Amino acid sequence: MNLNKYQELFENFLKKRDEHPEEQGRKVPDDINKLVIGGTRTVKAAIMVFDIADSKKVLEELGKERYLEWLGITLHCLFHCVDDYNGNIDKYTGDGAMVSFSFGSDEDRCKNALNCAIGLSKIIEGILNPYFLSNDFKVLNIRIGIDFGPTSIERIGKKDKTQLILIGTPTNNAKIFEERGKNLKFKHNCTICIGYDVFSSINLTKYKCDQGYSLYFEAGTIEGESFIDSSNPYKFYEFWCRRFF
Repeated sequence: MNLNKYQELFENFLKKRDEHPEEQGRKVPDDINKLVIGGTRTVKAAIMVFDIADSKKVLEELGKERYLEWLGITLHCLFHCVDDYNGNIDKYTGDGAMVSFSFGSDEDRCKNALNCAIGLSKIIEGILNPYFLSNDFKVLNIRIGIDFGPTSIERIGKKDKTQLILIGTPTNNAKIFEERGKNLKFKHNCTICIGYDVFSSINLTKYKCDQGYSLYFEAGTIEGESFIDSSNPYKFYEFWCRRFF
């Protein structure tokens, strides 16, 4: 291995970072593709992680060809919904994605993420699963986790082979909340778990479902503290309702 090569790459990467210092990077450009290699932006973002449940089992039951058709149809529709709520798909996971919402006020960002999650649930229940059931595919269920707070967005790679990475507590928490959905029952083919800072930014206590029922219940806590008010341990909630905000 030629370590000098990697030393040079490393130094060039640091140089590009220095050309775009943190204090100049508090806002993601409208076209995030303009973020150069080594460029970093720190924003307050709502981060959503979604994952298709039992994907491996579906692969075994459908076979590779029909599974890829099932997955392709699913992701095509779901990613359009992400775009409709000003989300940016920052990471693909094969059968899911990590999405950031970083435009508008703090409340707007969190509402966009939650409305996107509700939209995904409605698309699955109202469009995708009826099609899948009538065409001998498998029922689709997904798990969603959402959190909010300071997140660093950085472009890494070389030349035209680059990608964005998200680093921050909200990205970790959103994944934890998605995984906690494994212990919950699917409602409208979906579980949605949100962090306390999403809950607070939207002020969910002032809302009710159309039927007058509560929108959520406290599902537990994880290690860490709130970005908004430093409360500890950090609470998260299962979001029940499927009304938009």
